[in-house]
Amino acid sequence: MSTKLGLTVLDRGSLSAARELEDFPLRLFPEWRLPLRVAFGLMAFFFFYLLIRDVIYAYVEQRKDISYRIMVSLANKVFPIVSLIMLSLCYLPGVIAAFLQLYRGTKYRRFPDWLDRWMLCRKQMGLVALGLAFLHAIYTFIIPIRYAVRHKLISRVVDEIDNKTTPFDFDKTEAWGTDSFYVLGILGFFLYVLLGLTSLPSVGGTLSWREFSFIQSKLGHLTLGICTAHGYIYGWNKFLRPTTYKWYTPPGYMLCLIVPSVVLVLKVLLLLPCVDRTLTRIRQGWERTQPREEKFMNKSTNL
Repeated sequence: MSTKLGLTVLDRGSLSAARELEDFPLRLFPEWRLPLRVAFGLMAFFFFYLLIRDVIYAYVEQRKDISYRIMVSLANKVFPIVSLIMLSLCYLPGVIAAFLQLYRGTKYRRFPDWLDRWMLCRKQMGLVALGLAFLHAIYTFIIPIRYAVRHKLISRVVDEIDNKTTPFDFDKTEAWGTDSFYVLGILGFFLYVLLGLTSLPSVGGTLSWREFSFIQSKLGHLTLGICTAHGYIYGWNKFLRPTTYKWYTPPGYMLCLIVPSVVLVLKVLLLLPCVDRTLTRIRQGWERTQPREEKFMNKSTNL
């Protein structure tokens, strides 16, 4: 009867599922809850962590009041840190699922519930990461018009007038580092936006499955690699300076590089020919151990 009325019939199980179906119109962004909780939790943690390292440390140890940096400088550190971690969390469950399939030797066993839920919200995590990357770009653009930055530039010009010029580095190390830092940031943000556009249904619907998989997987890991390199170059040679570790704590950008570095290393291991060949066979239907029915059939044919 429903088919004759032009409606699409969808089997949702027995009548006991009626209460769950009735709650569907009342749900408020169910797929966004976990990504938003993770994002806000990370932002709160890194905000207070950097507040202690930058602002409170300067006031206690150096008697400097730099609380004005909370609005722009501190926020512009939190946004890229959380954005990079959220992007790496988009690809970490896929890597974990691949190693789990290699361990089990089959693709027909269901993933654990926590991993299944994690993989279902990867798109939302990526969009949250893209939003934070947009905020990082906007905050970076307004840096030259800040009062503190303009005051520093004017003071530098006055020092140059007084013949207190700073000599240009002979081996151009700082110039190479700064230019590489900006170039990697621009390329990473461009690929970020490309990944976000392809996640739209109107754009993704025009792509074949192979094209969509190539953009979200291959270009996604490339984006993660470029953004991670952007963070490493930001650190440059600060890793070796004792003054970097205020109150014996590592800087925020050093902490945010842990998760993406682990994801990239695990992805490189999966790309090894011996590992990739086995994983491809498993995903094509091959199983390391034969099912019981096949074993029974093989025994019966041998008899």
